[in-house]
Amino acid sequence: MGKRVFIVRHAKALKREEWKGDDCKRPLTREGIEEFKAFIKWLKPIFPKKVKVISSPCERALKTAEIISELLNVKVKVDERLKPDAEPDDYLSVIKENRGNLALIGHEPDISLFLNSITCISPAKLAFKKGAVAEVRKKGRDWELYSIFNPKSFSSS
Repeated sequence: MGKRVFIVRHAKALKREEWKGDDCKRPLTREGIEEFKAFIKWLKPIFPKKVKVISSPCERALKTAEIISELLNVKVKVDERLKPDAEPDDYLSVIKENRGNLALIGHEPDISLFLNSITCISPAKLAFKKGAVAEVRKKGRDWELYSIFNPKSFSSS
């Protein structure tokens, strides 16, 4: 099996209108943290033993990355290219520059646009909710969407 890449949208954060100041410092909600911790614990078996966690520098993505890294016992690397308004080529360059399996934590609509650019699946067909995790795998020269998991479809009860 080749490189496995997990694309993760940050967990539920405070709404923009609830936050004053730099949007990049907007934090996750307590509910978002708890929901994502339960969801990622449930998803842990899908992750390979070795994976690099790379995050947008924004607080909400970084906290989401830290939850994943704690569970997988790995460090988080911050990459400015994954901040809001990242282009699909930014995601591709991060993937190309890092060997091995990756988990990239970023923002919408960037993630849907990136997935569309490599798989040709329309962003309208992807329900990429906050905290969602998609796995893409490279087959020859092409990428395919292998799986997508949404916290909304997971119930910890």
